Amino acid sequence: MTPTRRQLLRLGALSVAGYELSEAFQPANVQAQSRVKTRASADAVILLNLQGGPSQMDMFDVKHGKWAPENRDVRTTKFGFEFPYGFLPRTADHLADLAIVRSGQAWETVHSRGQYYLQTGHAVSPARIKESPSIGSVVAHEYRDRMRASDFLPPFVAMNYEPTTMYGPLQGEGCLPPDCSPLTLDLAQGNLPFFVDEKDRERLLRRWRMLQEADTSRLNLGDASPAVMRRFDSFSRSVFKMMNHPKMSGVLQMTPEERKTYGASPFGDACLIARNMVAADAGARFLMVTQPGWDHHSSIYGKNLDGGLYKTCPVFDSAFAGLMADLKRLRLLERTLVIVMGEFGRTPGDLTPVAGREHYAGTMFMVFAGAGVKGGRAIGATDPQAAHITNFGWSGKRPIYVEDVCATIYSALGIDSSKRITHTPSGRDFLYVDPAAGTKVVNFREIADLYA
Repeated sequence: MTPTRRQLLRLGALSVAGYELSEAFQPANVQAQSRVKTRASADAVILLNLQGGPSQMDMFDVKHGKWAPENRDVRTTKFGFEFPYGFLPRTADHLADLAIVRSGQAWETVHSRGQYYLQTGHAVSPARIKESPSIGSVVAHEYRDRMRASDFLPPFVAMNYEPTTMYGPLQGEGCLPPDCSPLTLDLAQGNLPFFVDEKDRERLLRRWRMLQEADTSRLNLGDASPAVMRRFDSFSRSVFKMMNHPKMSGVLQMTPEERKTYGASPFGDACLIARNMVAADAGARFLMVTQPGWDHHSSIYGKNLDGGLYKTCPVFDSAFAGLMADLKRLRLLERTLVIVMGEFGRTPGDLTPVAGREHYAGTMFMVFAGAGVKGGRAIGATDPQAAHITNFGWSGKRPIYVEDVCATIYSALGIDSSKRITHTPSGRDFLYVDPAAGTKVVNFREIADLYA
């Protein structure tokens, strides 16, 4: 379906909606403090965001108790750790490629604050909440000068995020230029607005030409023109380049067989498109794919074992296993860092009176694969209830936090995590990785033990 002129105008308007900065407050400088040596092992990062807080004791840090259903089919793997084959049977086939962190810890137990932390790597600060860019936008900013003429995809892509009051909005470019904002897709709504059938391509070109002729304000833009108009023009031209590129339809194309392999769900479809974007090697560098539904305050095992984790785990299992298999088959896993995590874990021990688990910051899991990560192991350990970390399992000798994940992402993509953005609207520098965390100062760093 070819977008109408109204839709083209709406796409261009995305660049000026939301948090607008005056020209005087555009960040003027990015400085490295210590020139951190980067790993540069990845061309792209795929972050699978399990929105709501997944249960660590039922998935990647499996525990036992009278609360546990019998059909989790927990077995000891050849790698020496237990795994729930009943919940994640297809994921079990890829354990050799996975480094499972069991010593993760969160700073927050409120969804909106936890998601903000997960997306930005920074604590929530009411004074700076709108100026702090997301990790994806920082990646996009770093890659502005690395873009090739053949690139037609934006560096930052976010799919299926639910921007509700409970979880907060999708975090974007903050104080960075609008071209660092994410391309957003909602596969639950069948939202593929950038797809143009070949039979409609001439129609698109004709409408684009008509738009250029009608919008005379953009004919003579120069350095002295208003910044908002120059950003509008830059954004709309980028969108048009993407829509008009002959390979774009292939990126968004999903065969029935492929969809079935990935689970035929919105999350599976998004993982499939993420695979396509990485395979296209056309500029997409940070792809966040969200799976909602992990907030199991009640009926965590559903009623008659047909809801709760019995609903979310199969969706995740099919999509994640399909993604891992394809990335490996296409030899893309060698240069793609894949991360799985939520905003926090769930309360340990017995279930609540409504058969659920509450939010919990003390322990959580993180899963890493690809781009040099050595799999087939669990890093760190918790007590029999997954209530406390008993072994950190890495050289940091402390819990692993979102900031460490953030530093690992930057290092994998060849980005110096010691950089800071000056001349922000608040006047305070934005540090790519800020040692001033939610409650204390921490020496955050790349999780180098993932590669050892």
